[in-house]
Amino acid sequence: MAELAALGAAASVLQVIDFGTRFIVTAWQISRSDNSSSSLQFFSSSLQGLQDASTNLRGVQHELQTTPAHAGPDTAIVSLAEKTAVLSKEMLDSLERIGRDDQGRKRDALKKTWLMLWKEDKLKGLETKLIDVKADLAFFLTVNLRATARATLENQEQMLSEIRIMRADLKDLGGTSTSPHGMQQGFGASALEYLTSGLHTRQQIKAELEGAIWADIYKSEGQAGLPDSSSIQLPQYRRERLENIFVQRIRYDNMQERELTIKDAHEGTFRWIFESNGDASTLPIGFKEWLESDDGIYWITGKPGSGKSTLMRYILQPTSQAVGQDDETNAAMPHDKCEKHLRRWAGSEQKLTIASFHFWAIGSKLQASQEGLFRTLLFQLLRAHPEVIPMVSLSRWEALCLLNEDPKGFSQDELGDMFRQAVAHISTRTNLALFIDGLDEFDGDCGALITLVKKLVTSSIKICVSSRPWTEFEDAFAHCPRLRMEDLTYHDIMNYVVDKFEEDPQFKRLQRRQTEVANNLIQSIAEKASGVFLWVTIVVASLLAGMGKGDRVEDLEMRLDQLPAEIEKLYERIHESIDPMYLEHAAQLFELMNVFAEPPPLMLLWYADEVRFMDRVVNENPKTVSHEEKLERLEDMRRRINSRCKGLLEVQLVTTSAKPDIEFGLHVWYLHKTVFEFIGSHSARQKLWGHPKAPFDAHLRISAACAAWAKIRMQSMAVSEPSNIQFHSYVSKCLQYAAGTGEGSSSEVVRLLDNLRDECGSDYNPVQFSEPDVLYQSTADKIWMNDYSRLPDGSESFSIDQKFLCLATESMVLEYVRAKAKPGGLVMANCAQNSPYRKGIFSSISRKLLKRQEVPAISLLSLVPLMYPNSAPIIKLLLENGADPNTEIDRYVGNYVDRASPWEEVLANALVALEDEPDAELIDHVSKCVRLMIDWGAKVSSKTVERALGLQGEDPSRRRDNRGRRRAFEEKQVLQCLKRMKKDRDAKFTV
Repeated sequence: MAELAALGAAASVLQVIDFGTRFIVTAWQISRSDNSSSSLQFFSSSLQGLQDASTNLRGVQHELQTTPAHAGPDTAIVSLAEKTAVLSKEMLDSLERIGRDDQGRKRDALKKTWLMLWKEDKLKGLETKLIDVKADLAFFLTVNLRATARATLENQEQMLSEIRIMRADLKDLGGTSTSPHGMQQGFGASALEYLTSGLHTRQQIKAELEGAIWADIYKSEGQAGLPDSSSIQLPQYRRERLENIFVQRIRYDNMQERELTIKDAHEGTFRWIFESNGDASTLPIGFKEWLESDDGIYWITGKPGSGKSTLMRYILQPTSQAVGQDDETNAAMPHDKCEKHLRRWAGSEQKLTIASFHFWAIGSKLQASQEGLFRTLLFQLLRAHPEVIPMVSLSRWEALCLLNEDPKGFSQDELGDMFRQAVAHISTRTNLALFIDGLDEFDGDCGALITLVKKLVTSSIKICVSSRPWTEFEDAFAHCPRLRMEDLTYHDIMNYVVDKFEEDPQFKRLQRRQTEVANNLIQSIAEKASGVFLWVTIVVASLLAGMGKGDRVEDLEMRLDQLPAEIEKLYERIHESIDPMYLEHAAQLFELMNVFAEPPPLMLLWYADEVRFMDRVVNENPKTVSHEEKLERLEDMRRRINSRCKGLLEVQLVTTSAKPDIEFGLHVWYLHKTVFEFIGSHSARQKLWGHPKAPFDAHLRISAACAAWAKIRMQSMAVSEPSNIQFHSYVSKCLQYAAGTGEGSSSEVVRLLDNLRDECGSDYNPVQFSEPDVLYQSTADKIWMNDYSRLPDGSESFSIDQKFLCLATESMVLEYVRAKAKPGGLVMANCAQNSPYRKGIFSSISRKLLKRQEVPAISLLSLVPLMYPNSAPIIKLLLENGADPNTEIDRYVGNYVDRASPWEEVLANALVALEDEPDAELIDHVSKCVRLMIDWGAKVSSKTVERALGLQGEDPSRRRDNRGRRRAFEEKQVLQCLKRMKKDRDAKFTV
């Protein structure tokens, strides 16, 4: 068949490209070396190989010529084969000439002959032609593979079968057509295996072809006239597998954590939510009626702590949920409590889909962000309706189908587009009910969130939201059906108090002796609560503690009277009740919680809270700590939290597993968001930190704790990929927290990071700083693979000290860079370990002929992210340490070596930072960095700007979310901005 002949031609073309690349490198070695015998020997031994490749190329050319003519890709491959044949003949003729002259001639004479045949201009021309052929081949393969993937399965399997026959040495080309696992690798991946097998630079060329195919697929997103990726033909089992891969990439760590931390509604409470409206004067909610009606939005509002999130969880919770079901299973389960009412709205013949999200201000950044909202709802929607995936993201689905991988990271904008597309497509085949809890906990523009909610509503989509009664929500939802929690929970609070008191033997005795007094106490609590359930739980716990100490009725009444009715005042009273001996320790625990970016594991807090924490982390071998001792540490830490924080912090086991891992599953949280707000208030901070204390660097302590956690996770990495990710994540966090340490902690930072570096290099050398599997790269904030992907190509020959220094620079650990960076701020690989020929890394001819050092290098200046407050200080440190902004540095980019100055790299990074619409703070951070470079003599010229623009557009590693280029800058505008900054010290880097 014509397609197979075309692939055969492509394979032959690649053989010539492979040889041609090595040909150029060897030509350079001859031109620069006095000891050229090995290079000349290469040509002698390679003559037969090139002759065979040329013969194969002529054969496929003949086959293509005898194949019935076809328009399109086959015509292109014929032309490409002809170009390649010319290049092959050119190289072959010179090799045959050298071979004839080799009879008895001395090495110097052979070298002279060679240099006469291949002058610099000719070698440059050959290199250019090879690059053009490779680019044309990549384009042909993209068109060919994309078209074939849309052919019938029989057609695809026939081609793979023919490929197997042609290349019997390939053991994995997707199975056989009769196998139940046939084509499991996908047609595109299988074809590339065939095309690149046997090449000397196989992995490199394969990676380049994959990159070109992915780039073309992503670039075509949204272009008119392209075939729908849903037309790609796949076996059913493979379609299901790819759908799961796609959905799992949207998922992020702890996605269901907030829902799991919301306490279950007390038995018997909130049942009124599903009762009929009845008398509007007594039950003005109409929630059941809303579920069954065509109204679009329902708003649940109420005071802080009134139980809004608990009610939302109650509404969404299945009536029967098996213990041990994971979050993915639960997400797909019916929401029995409200589903029967929603079905009356949807109609008996119409499908119904329910999805939910809980914003959480005191969780991770994702849990309070719009990106977290998009990811969570997309995950649930696409699991329920995987058939819409090709319509939601055409290019990503095609990339998965062809090559089994979708390497591009997600941006928030793309996730938003995907979410809107998913909702639009799903709502045409099912009615959709969304529940979004905690709009007031959103860390962003509430107006934008309100607009999103309102725009989603259609005749087939309804949304229930909850929030505090802020003005913006009052204005937005004033005309929507709604309820206010504190107006409806009086009886629920009464039931809760009664149940809790009746569980206590002391109260039962009181109730038997003085029934009326006991009932009055219960009523007083409910009335004083004013609908705030959180207040009730704290007060009931306090009164029960009093009963346990033998308090009389009068004592209980006095205790209740003295407790403030306002939740903030109640927190102040709790703080005042802390034992004075523990006040400083309590302040330290709250400070640690304030610095943690997300609720920490209990064991992590134990390490951070140790008195001699640094000695513990540096000297302790996790292998020597028994499971029993770990459990004792957890219990000690739990008791410390209870005694020092008096319930304002609490320990919870968050898991969906039937066999929870106590060691890793226990986490520490604020009792409620209102506690977090109270602790952060000016008055509370004055009271907590108002008296002199010993030095306490929370960032250093947490950095050390993260290092300890990484060592613990290191022990199980060999058998657990999730543990591998945990290891990388906590090394990353260790560096990030180290960047926030105080000036007095410099020596301890260096001690800690040196120890972690040594552990990474010796105890688990196979991992070091490798990238985790793509299936686990689900968070956008972004673990190891995204945050630390900018080490230069060829850096496998960097020592672990050098790699760690690069990572510390990216994390802006100022004191570590100060201690470890050499004057000049360059990191150079070990030349003896970095033979390009051996490593399969080949350099451009222009570099080779200039005899530049054959070593990959990187300027630490180029690694500094420019959008943070710590960016300018580390740039300044490197410049003061002798880094030259204008020194050109050799750096590997794929197969080739490019030259760029640190200034050009920093300028490119600055342009990338400004691609999205930047706010004033980001512009200020970037401007300070650019200003420092200019002050230290960075050249402001059109050539510099031109190079920086090229780096900005061509190097995807500068984009930490792997997204494409968002905004192009004009050279003239950038140059004018730099000239303005050079003249005016107050000018900002705004283009």
